[in-house]
Amino acid sequence: MDLGIVSIAILLGVLLAYILDRIGIPPLLGFFLSGLVVGRLFDFSMPEAYLQVLLALLAFEVGRQLGAAGLSPAAFFAVLLEAALILGFSMALFLLVRSSVAEALVASVMMLSSSSVLALRFSQALPENARGIALSLTTLEDAVLFFALSLLLGGGSFANLPIALAVLAALSLAALAIFSQVYKYIVGREYALPFAIAMSFGFFYVVQYLQIASPLIGAFIGGYLFSKADVYKMHEKEATALSGLLIYFYALAVGLSVPSAEIRPDLLLLSFAVALFSVLVRATAAFLSSLLTTGQPKTSTDVALSVAHVSELSISIPVAASFLLKEASLTFALAISPVFTLFLAPVVWRHKSWFEKAVASRVREVQTVVAYEKLYRVVTHAFLTATKLAMLALATAFLLAYLWPISLAVVAVLAYYLFKYSSEIYRDLLIALRELGGARYASFAVLASTLALALYVALVLMAKVPELHLYSSIVITAMTIYFLYGVYRGLSTKRAEKRV
Repeated sequence: MDLGIVSIAILLGVLLAYILDRIGIPPLLGFFLSGLVVGRLFDFSMPEAYLQVLLALLAFEVGRQLGAAGLSPAAFFAVLLEAALILGFSMALFLLVRSSVAEALVASVMMLSSSSVLALRFSQALPENARGIALSLTTLEDAVLFFALSLLLGGGSFANLPIALAVLAALSLAALAIFSQVYKYIVGREYALPFAIAMSFGFFYVVQYLQIASPLIGAFIGGYLFSKADVYKMHEKEATALSGLLIYFYALAVGLSVPSAEIRPDLLLLSFAVALFSVLVRATAAFLSSLLTTGQPKTSTDVALSVAHVSELSISIPVAASFLLKEASLTFALAISPVFTLFLAPVVWRHKSWFEKAVASRVREVQTVVAYEKLYRVVTHAFLTATKLAMLALATAFLLAYLWPISLAVVAVLAYYLFKYSSEIYRDLLIALRELGGARYASFAVLASTLALALYVALVLMAKVPELHLYSSIVITAMTIYFLYGVYRGLSTKRAEKRV
């Protein structure tokens, strides 16, 4: 009977998808609405395990697409600014209407990403510059959405965010090294993609076991690593075909998984109000972030209107985070709101010229002074440096703890190699800081922040292992301070030589 119900849902989904596609609405919604209708008619709900598997596969696909598209430094900072604005605006409003913090978080995370289907369609009519920004934004937004969802479901907090990021980065570097070696032997084989998915689920399990974030981020990283290992894009077509099938089954499963609730006018009104607010918040945040990165009001308006809708992926968030919501009716109302935005977006887009004229008469061009490519290199080098040094400090602490009483002798022998390796890491970071040649204190501040992050991550991780004694922390802190002094002295010497 269950298989028969799913078959009916698929058939109805295909029919609805065709009708919606003919009127310019993403066909994905047809499968979602089909699942919603069939689930209520037959009182059927998709088992949670299936939904979790589909979410993990979807996270894998989003990671793969991000790896294939690459990162634009300007879009990277724009999407971070946009996410901060969306979270700030939406959290403030939902808390003002007396929602709980958990409910406000769920609603805010839903707004972090736009529909890739609509963004691609709207951006076809934009100039090349605006089109590139819009497509980069919507790709990066999916990554931000899954990372935020991972923290939300995994019970993460801002306090342990640096630790989670550092551990994930270290695991990703190790996994990429292993996968790149194994991939050489399976490239071009028909089982290469299943192997990549299996590896992604392995990463899913590792993240779940370490309890540093939701396992979804493990699947996302697995997809990203697969894309980076597939240098010649030999498996691009089969992965794309799989993603097309996956997204429709995902929409169907979410529709079948939405908790049953009486469809009342007040619920539909609440969903529509949330949808209107989402469109307004996303358009405002995208406009401001684009304006600060490009400085051009017209381009920023085009980008904002092309992403003024909520992603189809967000439909699953109230379902996956239903344990944070008080009532099934609220879960239902929030799950329906992204659907309303996909109907509202074409209406807003038809008035694009009016918005462009209104903005042009009120907003002037903004002079951008930030070199985003240089800043991106500095940030990424600093973070990777902190991660490597944290792992190096942790390894040293284990040596001190488990090789006592000969540990000091071992560390003394390895000191030369440890310092040499640290110097190489610092040299990479200093290359990224070349543009700050005259800003002596700015360079040192970046290095000090990097070391502080590395030390914080190392000490927090060491505190979780009882065998890592107090003297290990003292030695690690002393080594870090010494390295910082050595780098500062090196910077001072080189700049003195340049002045001479």
